[in-house]
Amino acid sequence: MTEPRTNDPAVGGLRLMAVHAHPDDESSKGAGTSAKYAAEGNEVLIVTLTGGERGDILNPAMDRPGIKERMPEVRREEMAKAAAALGVQHTWLGFIDSGLPEGDPLPPLPEGSFATIPLEEATEALVRVVREF
Repeated sequence: MTEPRTNDPAVGGLRLMAVHAHPDDESSKGAGTSAKYAAEGNEVLIVTLTGGERGDILNPAMDRPGIKERMPEVRREEMAKAAAALGVQHTWLGFIDSGLPEGDPLPPLPEGSFATIPLEEATEALVRVVREF
């Protein structure tokens, strides 16, 4: 007979890793699942690929002077608060947000942004986090 599985990661509990492109994706895509597993004592890690530097302000309450200019700092603050609220661990991969270019024809993607780097570079960084986790 096998022993029942415990939620304590130190003794074989579950681990859940969610990988998102931008800070705020953890809140709009799977927050309930992450919070549920964390609350049950499982180890949950959110991995954010980019800093969301080129994101838009969708919340009218945040559409104030100085927010857009401080977007990287604001995104980091929001991500820290979200991780605390969800009860999860968090790590940044540190890639630069590519944005969502608009126009016809589309303008070129920003040099050095996530969408322009070799796939191997992003894959290597994520595989390293998976192995550490």
